[in-house]
Amino acid sequence: EAIALGKEISDSITDETPDIDVALFVPYVFIEAAMGVTDGKVMVGAEGCCPEIKGAFTGAVSASMLHSIGVQWALAGHSERRTLFGETDEYINGQCLKLIEEGMSVMLCVGETEAEYEQNLAGAVCAVQLKKGLAGISKEDMSRVAIAYEPVWAIGTGKVATPEVAQSVHATCRKILADIYDEETADSVRILYGGSVSPESVDALMAQPDIDGGLVGGASLDSEKFSR
Repeated sequence: EAIALGKEISDSITDETPDIDVALFVPYVFIEAAMGVTDGKVMVGAEGCCPEIKGAFTGAVSASMLHSIGVQWALAGHSERRTLFGETDEYINGQCLKLIEEGMSVMLCVGETEAEYEQNLAGAVCAVQLKKGLAGISKEDMSRVAIAYEPVWAIGTGKVATPEVAQSVHATCRKILADIYDEETADSVRILYGGSVSPESVDALMAQPDIDGGLVGGASLDSEKFSR
């Protein structure tokens, strides 16, 4: 099933496809299979990694292991890893640093819960997660970092942040990056929106000036929807 889905997505990319970057973040066990069927048309990344390189960490997959099989990208800080597996900002920062150290790239995910959103804390939560997640990463290394804003309350629920709300948080994230680094760096970093992205919502979201792409979840399991 994973191989068929990867091939369908790869085959949907033709000479007429807009000039965009496409990446598939897949479970560890399917990484090499996905690489084998996508013909280099899409990047294949991991859904995460262990921030440790050596030691007794049974069951963990390190950045160096991923790099050894040709993986160039990995997620860090996905909301499900934060909420279900208890990954802290410090742990997530460790992932980011190790991926950068290995010469790889990382997509750092940030976002607020529904309770935090209702208390108007989206910007504050993202600020903390960005500052802690990017600690120790130099301006020069930010060329290998992408940010994904994924409101926790919108993941897998069918709820989608309105384009205006998403744009507002993306603009806040970009300002935070400018405060940490500078305007040039902030403008160059890609900030994606994730949270029940669908064929019905994608156009309005992508029309916003600070939304540079989508981190697609459930819709990616349908190659036709994903290719939209």
